[in-house]
Amino acid sequence: VGKGELVPHMGSRAYFANTCTAGLYDHKQYLALNLLGKTLRFMVDLSGAGCGCNAALYLVSMQQNDKPSTCNDYYCDANHVCGVSCAEIDIMEANMYAW
Repeated sequence: VGKGELVPHMGSRAYFANTCTAGLYDHKQYLALNLLGKTLRFMVDLSGAGCGCNAALYLVSMQQNDKPSTCNDYYCDANHVCGVSCAEIDIMEANMYAW
């Protein structure tokens, strides 16, 4: 992280939150964006995301999910990846070869 940049590593995730309590996951601390009538704008450098890598940006309703997942947080998605399903909006799934 630096200069407004987030640099993820293989297999990592980043969450947006209103607050953060070290060592504790609380689903009410996750950020719930109200994008109705608004624009989401971002820039991404995919030059380091090679073949077999999926750099993804998606929105899920973690704040509304009150069920801890098997990922030891409140992660949820449409594919039931960590054991909990919720609505998911995919913004980007890409690498340097495909978007």
